[in-house]
Amino acid sequence: MQPIKHAIISAAGLGSRLGMDLPKCLLSLGQHKLIYYQLQLLADVENVSVVVGFREHEVMEYVSSIRSDVLFVRNPHYMETSTVQSIYLACRYLKEPFIMIDGDLLIEPKSCARFLRQCAMSDESIVCYTKYRTSDPVFVQLDQSNKMVTEFQRDPATPYEWCGVAYLTENYIVDRNCHLYHQLETRLPLKSHYLDCYEIDTPEDLNYIYANNEAWIKTLLATENEQPTTAVTDPAPTSVAV
Repeated sequence: MQPIKHAIISAAGLGSRLGMDLPKCLLSLGQHKLIYYQLQLLADVENVSVVVGFREHEVMEYVSSIRSDVLFVRNPHYMETSTVQSIYLACRYLKEPFIMIDGDLLIEPKSCARFLRQCAMSDESIVCYTKYRTSDPVFVQLDQSNKMVTEFQRDPATPYEWCGVAYLTENYIVDRNCHLYHQLETRLPLKSHYLDCYEIDTPEDLNYIYANNEAWIKTLLATENEQPTTAVTDPAPTSVAV
């Protein structure tokens, strides 16, 4: 078993569909902001990079208050670029395997721990999928054994969707303005892993989390009915990688 040395959180986007004028990673859920829960899951990963853009100083200030050794990668063109291009900025010089995570995901801790263990034991790339829950899904097709993702598709619907988490043992992310799954599908089939998580991309996605009321979410958030609040203000800049 080899330790996972690198993880990238993509948190540069506007989050415009959520309609709250803040980066989705700074959405308050329970006692903390969304990215806090992701950083806790990655506590044992040696090198964590966070790609920042929209309201970057607020993201950097908050993340630094949780973990001081995070490397910040700036995407100054976040308004015109895609998640792929943000990830590319963070991984372009990496020669070792890495995990990539969308900054708008709330992930069940035990499910993430199983994923990290599988990554540590795997010499193949892994694509995560979850139950179809979101308002704008990219569906996945699995093979008969449910061990491989064979296709991404917008329709027809399947019970499962791509969730924005993957482990890449080789770096084939290129600087192209497209969806991340478009680059992954060039390497299909890829090993699959079920991840229990919720994407928060729209108000409907956020409402679904509270309405679904899963036990692990109540435990994770500590309070059952706390509503999202605004991000921190008046940040101080920190050092970043370009």
